[in-house]
Formats: sequence, C-alpha cells, structure tokens
Amino acid sequence: MGRLSLMRGLLTAVLAAVLVTVPAVAAQAEPGGRGDDGGDAFRPHDSEPEAAKADYKGALWVPAHKGNYTNANRPKSDPIDKVVVHTMQGSYEGTKAWFRNPDSEVTTHYIMRSHDGEITQMVHEADIAWHAGNWDYNVTSIGIEHEGYVENPDKWYTDEMYESSAELVRWLCDKYDIPIDRDHIIAHSEVPGATHTDPGKGWDWDRYMDLIRDAGSEPVTLDNDDAKVDASGAWNTGDMPGQLGKNHAWTRPARHSDPLWYKLAVPGRGEYRVEVWYPEADDHNDRAPYIVNTTGDWETAYVDQRTGGGTWQSIGEFELDAGEYPVVGVSRWTGGSGKIVADGVRLVKL
Repeated sequence: MGRLSLMRGLLTAVLAAVLVTVPAVAAQAEPGGRGDDGGDAFRPHDSEPEAAKADYKGALWVPAHKGNYTNANRPKSDPIDKVVVHTMQGSYEGTKAWFRNPDSEVTTHYIMRSHDGEITQMVHEADIAWHAGNWDYNVTSIGIEHEGYVENPDKWYTDEMYESSAELVRWLCDKYDIPIDRDHIIAHSEVPGATHTDPGKGWDWDRYMDLIRDAGSEPVTLDNDDAKVDASGAWNTGDMPGQLGKNHAWTRPARHSDPLWYKLAVPGRGEYRVEVWYPEADDHNDRAPYIVNTTGDWETAYVDQRTGGGTWQSIGEFELDAGEYPVVGVSRWTGGSGKIVADGVRLVKL
C-alpha cells in the first residue's frame, strides 16, 4: 500500500506540472507596486467597470480583473502627472488575457497592438493600475503597454504603433496638464527601483516625442479674469480655494436663463471635449446648467458643483463651428439648489 500511495503522489505531481500555464506577460509582474491597501479592488465604483466605456474615444474597452488594480478617484484623489511607456514582452491578445486573469496582479491602463496601433483600455484613468513596480509612481501615472519584445524593436515598433501611441499620450497630456517632456513621459526602466529594461534601446524617443508634440492642437482656455467673459449684474465675483484664477463668478438660481457667457476662439470646425473648472462647496448647486452652442443646436449639461471641483471636469464632447463666438454659457435656470458657480472653460480638440 505504501508503494502504491507513493506512485499516486508522483503521478499527481507530474500532472500538476504539465497543466501549469505560462502567463503571457509574467515578466511585468514586478512586486512593490500595489501599496499598503493590498489592492482595495472591491471598494465600490461609481459605476461598474464592466458596464463602462473607454475614457479615450479611440480605444476599445475590455476591463481588467478587479483584483489587479486599485480603485481611486484620480485626479481628485491623486494628481496624474506622468505617462510610463512599457513593452509587453508578449502579444496584444496574450496581455489582454493576462490582465483579466485574477492571478496576474498586474495591469496598465492601455495596451496597444503593433501592426495597426489598435488600443484597448483595461483600467480607467481614475483608477491606479499596477504597472510601474513603484507605488508612488503607480499612483500618479498612466501606464501604456506596447505589443512586442525589447529584443526585436524593428519588427514590433511600427510606424502605426508610434503614431497611435503618440496621439493617445498627447490627449492625456492635454487632459491632465502633463508637460510634454522626458521628465514626465518616461520609460518603465526609468522608474526608481525598476528591474525592467523596457521599452529598451530600440525605442526611438526623439521621434516619439516629436510625434506627441505634433499630435494635437493646444487646448483653448478661458478664465473668468478675461474680458471675453460676459455676464449681467446678477453675477457676483468671489474668492475661495480651488478656483482657477484670481476670482470666480457666482449667482443664485432664477426662472430665466441669464447666462454668463464664455466667448472662445474655436480654431476649426470639429469635435471638441468641453471641460469646466469650478471651486466646490457644500452650498454650491447640485444641478448647475452649462449651455453649449454646437453646430446643430443648443445642448445643456448639468454639473453637481458640490463635488469634483478644483480640476478640469468634462461635460461632454460636442461638434463646434470655427470662429470666435459665445461657445459655452452657465445658466441660472435650474431645478437644483445652491449657488451657481462659473470659473473657467477649456476646449480640447478630438
């Protein structure tokens, strides 16, 4: 009986070894990136990731497993001021599967295919992906994985991938005010304490940075201090923490619109993301109406100004005509309660 039990034990061990699968990007599972919370990946989200959509319009949305990243509320909870460039050391589809595997304990926000530059987002920008091997860098960065291998850059680092990646990074830089320089757009190998070498010596940084600089136009921003902001005498000025410039405007709700208007110079007809800035406070309006003068009609977006202040907040994407005209107004006509605040508007061309 003892010999039979021993043989059964050996057979079980052999079968277990045969069934072990090698993860597609095991080299990326560098320790030290998760922080003391151990992930906190089951803390409730504002919306379920599986039912959500990509932050970047050019990306597909495939959610990573909830146990492979940390829920957060960036940039309010933590600033986003860096982009970290990775190479998968594997395939696009393999990396996608690995980030959805609960055993991987690794993710980046975006992954990118080599031959055509297709992008899939797997972690929301508001959340903290585990990619840099350094918790402080994870908390303040966006991670992007590029398909391929460091050892064969000529095969994997294609024109399509460089260009697609540069457009994404430029969009992120515009969105989060990340300086377009090598102090803020860095290699994984440049993260303090990193043991990885990606994207390696074959990554053309000069070309990549030039593509990022050329990828988009500068955002159009208008603060309340500018003379191109027009409002009636019912609007007051105030000063409080979290405002954009020297002051902000505020008023009380009314049963007529009486908007404060932002007259912006739209550089060309096209689709723009409209972002607004306001200081938050408990007595601010929970349904402040922003009116957008689109190519087709007037559209209205409502914002809860009690939360989310002190940073740029998107109110949507709109088709705008070229020219200088009142593009965005803040109306007084709302069913919400509390002060209505107007502090700044920014247009980002898509």
